[in-house]
Amino acid sequence: MTTDRAAHTQSEPPATSRQPTWSRVITAPLSDLVPSDRRDAALSAIKAIHTAIFASVAGAVLIALWDGLRGRPRRRTAIAGGMVVAETALYVSNNQVCPLTPLAEELGAARGSVVDIFLPSWAARRIPLVAGTAALLALVLNIRAVRSRATKPEPRR
Repeated sequence: MTTDRAAHTQSEPPATSRQPTWSRVITAPLSDLVPSDRRDAALSAIKAIHTAIFASVAGAVLIALWDGLRGRPRRRTAIAGGMVVAETALYVSNNQVCPLTPLAEELGAARGSVVDIFLPSWAARRIPLVAGTAALLALVLNIRAVRSRATKPEPRR
């Protein structure tokens, strides 16, 4: 069942907002599949999914930062770092727009950016700056720990 997207979108985003590079190609057909009477429920589900993704990536940043501060990178550090790098690549490749943003907007959200997660808006607006700084610090600290470990002589047995 296809419907006219213009009939169910609130309004076009302001000209000054970032436009996604690739995600609308995926989200436009998905939003057309959601019946108009289920859009509010779909928006709530997107918000919950977005919050869960945010929490897992934030946890990965914290794990990598903690291991870096302790100078003890481990396998979990590499996994957490991989998650952070993957999320960053996804976000940056889409013109710094979360791929869920266009879907939320096409389903009727006034604004589908990072402030659509279950956080106070003052905190949500600062996520890229705080998380980016923490991720960069984690990377530097873990690289330093790996390098210092590589230059230490092996203990004699």
